[in-house]
Amino acid sequence: MKVKYYLRLCPFVSFSLLLFCSAYLLAADSQEVRILVDDDYPPYSYIENGRVQGIYIDLIRQVSRELAPNYHITFVPLPWKRALMLVDQGKELAILPPYKHPETRPFISHYSEKIGLEEVVVLCHKNVRLVDYFSQNKTSKPLSLGINAGYILLNDKYSNAVKQGTILLESNKSTEHNVEKLLKRRIDCYINDKTSTLLVLKDALAQNDMLNNADFIVMETISSQSAHIGFSKEYVKYFTDFELFLAELNNAIKLISNQQRTTDSVEQ
Repeated sequence: MKVKYYLRLCPFVSFSLLLFCSAYLLAADSQEVRILVDDDYPPYSYIENGRVQGIYIDLIRQVSRELAPNYHITFVPLPWKRALMLVDQGKELAILPPYKHPETRPFISHYSEKIGLEEVVVLCHKNVRLVDYFSQNKTSKPLSLGINAGYILLNDKYSNAVKQGTILLESNKSTEHNVEKLLKRRIDCYINDKTSTLLVLKDALAQNDMLNNADFIVMETISSQSAHIGFSKEYVKYFTDFELFLAELNNAIKLISNQQRTTDSVEQ
């Protein structure tokens, strides 16, 4: 009886073992792609309840499904400045979502297809006369302008004002930190993506009965920037068939982006 039971069991065990081995080999063949992401940049990438969330994260999760089973994308949330440093040192492959700055970030050698378009604005207290800080007349006190640490957002006009000392840059960790300082009048203005800035400002004002939207004005739009996944110049040297991966990644990004645009058009 024991022999008969063993013989009946063998086919089941063999089939289960085959499934296990197939799954193992599939996982082994799948190449992991780690992407460092800004951990505090709502609504694009941020941490909520211990999980990475955001518009760009959702997009790349869909892209990852298109790349399976050859590649598997994982996100590593970090403060932006630290993430840039690791990519600069060649310790990590990719970072999301930098703008294209080949001159100031030579350590990023490749960029993905565009994953988003951001409008960079300057938000100030309503009584700030921004034009005064670009005129020939010297102001009595420099303008304090908040900026996220590691971000490159200034155009030539603002860069020149910083060199002349009429604008003082104050680097802070995140949009939340900059908006908090703006509300407390520790900075006069803040420069960043419009969507992210106004979203955080709205949440902050909801918790502060003393202030409202009318107390702050978007004084100027200084640029429109496309966001990408950037890749470390040093790290890509050791990534097997990187150009093939980048081509497949870009095709998947274009596919998902086109699908989203089609869906948005239908809903409208």
